[in-house]
Amino acid sequence: MSFELFIECIKLWWDPVYSSWMFFALFLPLVILIYAISGKDRRPYVLLFSGWLFFISLSGVMFLVHIFETLLVWRMGIVLGRISEDKSLKRKERTAKKKKLLIAGIISLVAVLFVLKYLDFTGSNVVRLLNILSIPCEWRFLNIAVPVGISYFTLEGISYLTEVYWENIKPRGQYMNVALYMGFFPKLIEGPITRFSDVSDTLFSGLPVSYENLTRGYQRILLGLFKKLLIADHLAPAVDIVYKWEEKAGSVALFAAVIFTIQEYMDFAGSIDIVIGAARIFGVDLKENFRQPFFAKNASDFWHRWHITLGTFFRDYIFYPVSVNKSIMKLTKKVKDRFGAEAGRLTAPSVAIFCVWITNGIWHGPKWNYIFYGLYYFVWIFIENIAEKPFLSLLSKMKLSESSLIVRIFRFIKLFIIVITGEMFFRADSMSVGFEMFRYVFTDFNSRKLIRHLGDMGMDFHDYLTVIIAFILIIILSVLKELKVPYRKAFMSLPVFVRWTAWYALIMVIVVFGAYGSGYDAAGMIYAKF
Repeated sequence: MSFELFIECIKLWWDPVYSSWMFFALFLPLVILIYAISGKDRRPYVLLFSGWLFFISLSGVMFLVHIFETLLVWRMGIVLGRISEDKSLKRKERTAKKKKLLIAGIISLVAVLFVLKYLDFTGSNVVRLLNILSIPCEWRFLNIAVPVGISYFTLEGISYLTEVYWENIKPRGQYMNVALYMGFFPKLIEGPITRFSDVSDTLFSGLPVSYENLTRGYQRILLGLFKKLLIADHLAPAVDIVYKWEEKAGSVALFAAVIFTIQEYMDFAGSIDIVIGAARIFGVDLKENFRQPFFAKNASDFWHRWHITLGTFFRDYIFYPVSVNKSIMKLTKKVKDRFGAEAGRLTAPSVAIFCVWITNGIWHGPKWNYIFYGLYYFVWIFIENIAEKPFLSLLSKMKLSESSLIVRIFRFIKLFIIVITGEMFFRADSMSVGFEMFRYVFTDFNSRKLIRHLGDMGMDFHDYLTVIIAFILIIILSVLKELKVPYRKAFMSLPVFVRWTAWYALIMVIVVFGAYGSGYDAAGMIYAKF
């Protein structure tokens, strides 16, 4: 067998993404075994080298980008720490020197991200603008490869440097610590975006694999596989087909937005369950990234529950710094003097929220749909901030509380419309397609076209039935969590044979009804591309 043929064979069976059998049935157990038999001091290195192997299998030579960024963050963190401890400098001098270094570090990290991910998009749009202005120019696309997870570990690098700058954490002298923090394999592809202080006590300590962590970790993994394989991956073919937009009808457009929203949520939430479960096995508790988002009362609350770690990153590193910026404070005073206290009160938060949401849109990728998506949510949150007081006043006059059933139903319907409309544009192939789909919802709904084509969407009766039953079960589980019902405690109080029978039954359900076979794309994790 030639070397090239050997490599091709490896590629056929090696599938390291989180939802693959290769990950949780081979790669993860192998890492657990090596980790468990290694000494306490060597265990962090097992996690580090496992992460590097995982990264190389996904991104090949672009792994070097990750190495470069971790080296940059590590060295700049050390220098920031030295400046903080330099008592020969006055406080203002230390702050100024640290700020310059922090800005240089952030610009360096963002520059790498920009060149690899946004350069072609920016260049092509600048050229298009110049051509509109009758300035002849053309852009030759570079098509640079992008390492998987770069948007996630870049934000973690920025977080580390900022926390060192604020002196919330001490910089680590060992490169291994920073490299493992930014390259811990369970969170490498899709997050959650982790603060160094969140994991520093457990990630580098070499904790042994306990029975409780092993069982709870794999239980969480099974829950994630259930969401992804039984719901998200079954819906994936239908989403791809329906978004080709061959049948122009509002009912098809609305159906596309609804099933994509379900697919996206189950794909991302399921992957995060797998990530958190895998980390738990090694004694590392990662932050939760979802908290029943569709039980939110408004768009702002929705984003406090969806992709929580991204939201807290933007809150702490963009919203708060912008809100207290001297220029923004001066603007607030001018607005207050001219338009009144209420307008002044809204000025700083509105500017900060705009910065957060334009950044959020751009972070998702080099596409106008994503930028529009960010601005879309900024507008809705701005409107809700203005309307909140009048709305509460109206409820008081009507003698209704926020917890009233009719109020909760109204808020759910409003949120459903906001989210579904946003996802329609988010997933559309272009802005024009998104607006066309949106227009047809109101001008040509025609539900018969949707019914006629339900069998042509890559899903048969059994696929639809699998998705519906699995989705109902997840909804029930979400309701119990939202109501804070201790269902896990009740389950754990059952006899051992009942519990293990239930877990084996779940494994069989995933094996039998999961999405596999011809055309199945295990690597098609939606948030992995951001």
